[in-house]
Amino acid sequence: MPSSAACSVTVHTLSRWMDRLLGGSRVIECPHMKLLGRDHEPPVFTGPGHIRIGADTRMQFVMHGTPRDGPDAFKRVVEAQRNPYDANHQFRVEAVGYDGTEWSGGWTSVAPGEASGDVWRLSGPIHSLHTDARGFGVAEHSGVELVYDRSLRLPISMNMVKTVTRDGKEVLLSRSAGSKVVGVLDAEIEFFRDAEREHVWAVARTSPSFPHPYLENWISEPLNLLLGEIVSPRLVARNFGDGRAFIALREATGHPADSLVASILREDPLGAGERFWSLYQDILVMIATARDANGDRNFEAHPLTRYYWEIVQATRGSNWVLCMTLASVVEGLVKMTSPTASQEANWPENDIRSLRNAIGSWKGNDGLRDSVLNYFDRRTTKGLVGVLRSLAREDVISKPQVEAWASLRNSSMHGEMVVPWSDQEQDAQINHLIELTHSVAKLYIGHELGKAA
Repeated sequence: MPSSAACSVTVHTLSRWMDRLLGGSRVIECPHMKLLGRDHEPPVFTGPGHIRIGADTRMQFVMHGTPRDGPDAFKRVVEAQRNPYDANHQFRVEAVGYDGTEWSGGWTSVAPGEASGDVWRLSGPIHSLHTDARGFGVAEHSGVELVYDRSLRLPISMNMVKTVTRDGKEVLLSRSAGSKVVGVLDAEIEFFRDAEREHVWAVARTSPSFPHPYLENWISEPLNLLLGEIVSPRLVARNFGDGRAFIALREATGHPADSLVASILREDPLGAGERFWSLYQDILVMIATARDANGDRNFEAHPLTRYYWEIVQATRGSNWVLCMTLASVVEGLVKMTSPTASQEANWPENDIRSLRNAIGSWKGNDGLRDSVLNYFDRRTTKGLVGVLRSLAREDVISKPQVEAWASLRNSSMHGEMVVPWSDQEQDAQINHLIELTHSVAKLYIGHELGKAA
């Protein structure tokens, strides 16, 4: 528990759930479980079972279920297996523990096992485990609490331990957590490390710019870009401020980064200091002010975050995969930043129109004329490489970065192998491509912040 006043109330909710749900294997025995089909229908199966939370963070339920209607239940299991992507044919798992806690495991794919009489052994994965908390121990203010169950390389002050001894005996031991408060728009987000556990916390109250349910997702998104790894909280509390809270336990999503390839910082986050948090603020403002085509906030991850997820995963593949991914990300980001730039002409508009009309009026083979017109249109627009060269002339990016993009994109996208071993020339090109990717990402962030201002 932190000692700061900002967190002393907010963190209260999850402190009850830490030892119960995190750290090593856990088994929740459930005397009452049920598998549900469509909404408003009675359970397909009911019976006792358990939910296992593995040390690898994966979760699974096992149930000894009695079908409400044997033939219908068998038909539903078969239909679920035949239609794995259709939620209308899948099952939802719900359970009640011996302590009365009601758990929801969401959608699951059911694997039937042995049957003994009317009792079926059923099992399946749980990707997110939910429950509601009420009354005592729930934070009094509307906000969120997030717990990351692995060490994150965040530049925050160290935990402090103070020991007082008298006559050679310890008479006082106190612990306090280092923390970092980041102000973003109309909200404050506090990050700190648990003084007694290897967990990182993030807590914040809701505000007009950061309402439920978006806040719990948005807080983590900038960390994906800054750390160069896939980051999401393992344990979440959505506090409503009226004595209620929504608790969610999730699977771990990724591994610690083993290089800086996917980090937009391009330096060790622990040494970045205020640069880390300044960029965190910019990215979070971009995410919080983004709107979809209907003008609504985005609950799902921002496109820039999703691009960086791809980069993170590509760093664990071959050089070929990495080059294709980086080149594609650059192309996608340029199109998002300047959607019409690649269509801008390289020559005066009147000259282009006159020549195009001349080609169009040629009386000959229609197919040949259309082919020439298509070629003409491609040659008279700037194209993506032209946009990048314009940015290089403006010193936004460098010429070697553009050349590396053009070379590696064309070769990797057209089947030419990128050597998997270290090669001086190729490594230099890949490094240029990496730097280009992050430079274009920063350009996009600045573009979006300009729109939001």
